[in-house]
Amino acid sequence: MQFFNEFGKTTRVTVTGTLSIGAGAGKMAMLGMSVGAGATAPMVSIWEGQVTGTTTILGTCTLPLNAYTRIPAYCSGGATFNFLNCENPDITIYWNPLG
Repeated sequence: MQFFNEFGKTTRVTVTGTLSIGAGAGKMAMLGMSVGAGATAPMVSIWEGQVTGTTTILGTCTLPLNAYTRIPAYCSGGATFNFLNCENPDITIYWNPLG
């Protein structure tokens, strides 16, 4: 696993599907995601706000296994994630509330 020197609030993802975070903060700064060992590399899409189909932060991409991927983004109203194509996901999202 790569080492990283950023600190943020963490949200664990252990199921596939849609997840929204950061709504209570109003705004959030996304730092990145780490993926543990798994059978298949997860695919993820990220949107700004609490619903899919709003402003796209990251189109559908595949995250590497056993790695941390920096995804620096400012999200007004939090962010919505859609995780696909992974069995027993082991994903941690790093983010910070703003304001």
